[in-house]
Amino acid sequence: MPTLVIFVALAIILTLVLAVIVLMPWLRVDKSAQNNQLIVLNIEVFKERLEELKADYNLGGMSEAEFKTQKTELERQLLLASDDKNSLILDDNLDTDLAHNGHSSSAIAKAQREQRFTRSAKARLTILICVPILMIMAYFLSGDRTAVTNLWQAQDKVGQVADDLLTGKIDAPPEWATEDSIGLMGAIQTNVHHHAYDPMRWMRLADILMAFEANDQALEAQSRAYRLSPEDEEVAVAYAQTKFFTSGGMLDSSSREALQNVLRKNPEHQGAQMLMAMGEARSGNYEQAQAWVERLRQGIAARDGDHSEALNSLNELSRNIAQQQQAALQAQTSGAKSTTDSAAFAQSVAVTVTLNKSLDSMVEPSDILFVTVQEATGGAPLAVKRVPATQLSSAVSGFNIELNDNDAMMPTHTLSKAMAEGKSLVVKARISKSGQAMTASGDLEATDLPLEYQGVAGDLKVALEINKQVP
Repeated sequence: MPTLVIFVALAIILTLVLAVIVLMPWLRVDKSAQNNQLIVLNIEVFKERLEELKADYNLGGMSEAEFKTQKTELERQLLLASDDKNSLILDDNLDTDLAHNGHSSSAIAKAQREQRFTRSAKARLTILICVPILMIMAYFLSGDRTAVTNLWQAQDKVGQVADDLLTGKIDAPPEWATEDSIGLMGAIQTNVHHHAYDPMRWMRLADILMAFEANDQALEAQSRAYRLSPEDEEVAVAYAQTKFFTSGGMLDSSSREALQNVLRKNPEHQGAQMLMAMGEARSGNYEQAQAWVERLRQGIAARDGDHSEALNSLNELSRNIAQQQQAALQAQTSGAKSTTDSAAFAQSVAVTVTLNKSLDSMVEPSDILFVTVQEATGGAPLAVKRVPATQLSSAVSGFNIELNDNDAMMPTHTLSKAMAEGKSLVVKARISKSGQAMTASGDLEATDLPLEYQGVAGDLKVALEINKQVP
């Protein structure tokens, strides 16, 4: 049965129940008021009959014994009428007498009409029907429910496909399910939240978000999976890896803790060892980085089979770490900026970043400036610098920044290597409002600038102006 139909049916039932609960006390017959009216009428009738009896007795129309008998009978009828909470008890003789009394008859008729009106089933039924209808109309007319109904329709159509994707039963959705990609994504997210304590569903949601390049949302999904299952090595390493790349190649406290927990249980986990090596190198802890590389090399060499390609990559990683360490030592001892050996390092790229005056008011103290060099085809940056955006806004003639191999996110993915291979490179500058490395709506950015480096001697100098906002 469609979700919309189920929702409407349940809403109607709940509305009727609430209407009965709320309205029934108000519609209940006020018996005390009716009883009071009848008692008053009985007393009036009793007084009139008693006066008639006294007049007859005074005129000699009846004996004293008859007078007392009639009076006692009137008192008895009054007591009986007072004890009856639902009707007026009158004998046939009293009814006949009331027919000749205009005042008492009209009062009794009025009380009977009020009683019939108060107990009317039609009045109750009308209110019980109108109130739910008005409530339903108010729900649909008070706001736009299109997004909700579209989500329900998507769940009915592709809900099972979303569940199969998140449980690993299928690797890719069928073609018909991708016709409405927004609906499919909504069904996937709804499924994950319905199974909020399943870490693997969060991990698969992160993979899907990464495919859509929604890296911040993917990181959030992986962090939830990690909080649910911190003991799972696969979850912990995946979370640390995503955190590493979205943080500009740095290991923060949470990603470092995740990797350390994995290595305590499995000291030979190569994925965790590689991330620790790159993170330590990026943080300037070169000796620790070399130690992790050595542990990786020993673990790979101890395995059966030909692993020459992996060992060569580790050797290259070790050389890059050694070069970065040497450059850092030279900069520390000379007190000047580091100079690199032309055989090992690429030319430095000196970037002057300016901010268009129309965007000055949009820069906040918490904003972060990212300046990167990367391949024109995309991928992780070859070099990246991350500084507070206030340094740019306070610079009078532009903010100068220099990028080289020391700013690489990964020791094997460097500016020098890309230049040696003749790859097309671009320089980018962006002010992140969230502080994250991935571009998001509301960020301020410059137009990508192709880097012309071939045939140029010495350091490269380029200028970028941040002049637009990401929609």
